[in-house]
Amino acid sequence: MNKEIEHTLVDIESEKMSILHFSNKKITVESGKNGKLKSLEKVFPNKEDAEKYFEKKEWELLKKGFVLQNADAPIGKPILHYFVGNYYTGALSFEQTPKGIYIYKANGADAETDDLILIDIEGKLIDIINLPGKLAWDIQYNKSENELLFDLDHYIYKYNIIENKFNQCTKKDLKNMTSFISVSNNKIAFSTNPIIVVTDISGKKIFDFNYDANSIKGSIPFCSVLSKDGSLLAFHNKISEIAIHNANDGKIINKINGNFEMAEQMEFTEKDKILAVREQYGAWKMYYYNIETGKEIEYKKLEIPEYTKEVNNFCFNKSQTKLVLTQRNNIYVYDFIKKELLHSFKIMHSVKTIYPKFVGEQLGIRTDYGCFSIYNV
Repeated sequence: MNKEIEHTLVDIESEKMSILHFSNKKITVESGKNGKLKSLEKVFPNKEDAEKYFEKKEWELLKKGFVLQNADAPIGKPILHYFVGNYYTGALSFEQTPKGIYIYKANGADAETDDLILIDIEGKLIDIINLPGKLAWDIQYNKSENELLFDLDHYIYKYNIIENKFNQCTKKDLKNMTSFISVSNNKIAFSTNPIIVVTDISGKKIFDFNYDANSIKGSIPFCSVLSKDGSLLAFHNKISEIAIHNANDGKIINKINGNFEMAEQMEFTEKDKILAVREQYGAWKMYYYNIETGKEIEYKKLEIPEYTKEVNNFCFNKSQTKLVLTQRNNIYVYDFIKKELLHSFKIMHSVKTIYPKFVGEQLGIRTDYGCFSIYNV
C-alpha cells in the first residue's frame, strides 16, 4: 500500500459517507453526511499495523452497506468495492451486461436456492433475482439473444434478462459432476454429463455427442471451450490430451498431446490459432499450443516472475491485448501483444481465493471473503 491513500465509501441509500485516509502510521476517518463530517484520528506504532486497521475499517463499512467508489483510481487500485455476502461456496461467478453487472450470491447451506444480484458500475443495487437452484459455477452473456447462460450446480439454464425468465437446458440425470458453458460469436456449447451440445446462437441444436468422465485419483479431467469465431471446440477429458473438434459437425480434426496433466481452464487466442491452457495438478502452470500443429509454444515472458510459476486463474480482455494471471491474492497484468509484464498488485478483502474477469477494460474480481471489486488495470 502506498504511503498515502484515500478511500471514499458511500451509503447510497442514506447518502452517508466515510473517508478513510492512510498516511504512513496514521489513519484518519471522516464520517457523516457531506458538509457535516466528524473526524477520528489514530496513530499506530508502525505502518503495517496502520495498513491492517485501514483494511479492517473499510471491510466493516462495506459489510454495513457502504460502497467504495473511486473512478479516478490509479493503476492497481480499486475503482469499486461492493459487499456481496458472507457465505463462500467456491462459486465466484459474475458477468457484465448492458443492463448492469450480475453477481452470484450464495445464501448458505440451509437455503434451498441462491440469488443473483444486479448492480450498476457504481455499486447501486438494481435488482435481486432468485435462482432456480444453487451454486452458479459460471455465467456467460449471449449478446444476440440478450440472455445469460448458467452452469448452476452442473445443470445448464438460460435466463432472459428482459423477460426475467429461466429456462432449463439439461435434464437432471447426472452420472458425474462435469459441466461447462461456452458462448462464441455465433454458437453456444454446454454439457451435463454424459452429453455435450452445440447450438447456433439462437439455441437451435447443431449436433451433440456423448463423452466419458472418469475419475482419476479423486479428480475428473474435464474442460471445454469454443473458439471466438465458433468454428472449433476444444475438449479435454483425458490426461495430457485435448481434442479439437469441428464445431459445425463435431468431427475431431486434431489432437493436442502435451506435458500438462489435467486442464482446468482453456481459451482460444491469437485469432483462434493458439490455445491457452491452465493446468490443474502437475506444475499448475500455463501452456500455449498451436492449434494446427499441436506443438507447444513457450512464452517465457508470460511466466509469473516469482519462485513458483503456479497460476490459479487467467483471463483476457475482449480484444485479447491484455492477459491477467492470478497467484493466490496477487494479480499480474501482461501486454499480450508484446508478451511482457505491465504491472502487478495485491487484491484486498480476500483470504486466499479470487476469481478475475474483465468488466470492459477494467478488471472485475470476486473474493472468497464476499467482496466484488473492480480494479484499474
